[in-house]
Amino acid sequence: MNRSPEEYGAYWRASLFITAGTLLAVGGYHFVGPLFRDPGLGTTLFGWLLFGLFLTVGCYFAVLGLARTIEVAGGR
Repeated sequence: MNRSPEEYGAYWRASLFITAGTLLAVGGYHFVGPLFRDPGLGTTLFGWLLFGLFLTVGCYFAVLGLARTIEVAGGR
């Protein structure tokens, strides 16, 4: 399987998107974890909102990287 340097670069960029998405999702949980342990309802709801945002953005980046990998592997 011969790949051009541009295709290898596309694979690396796609893997960076997948890594960034995973780090955002996992890091977001650790970032808002203290808000989940707070007994107040407002801070807990704010923690869930932030976690949902981190998870949404993380999944977006991961799927963007996965789609790019599939596109390059398919030869488009």
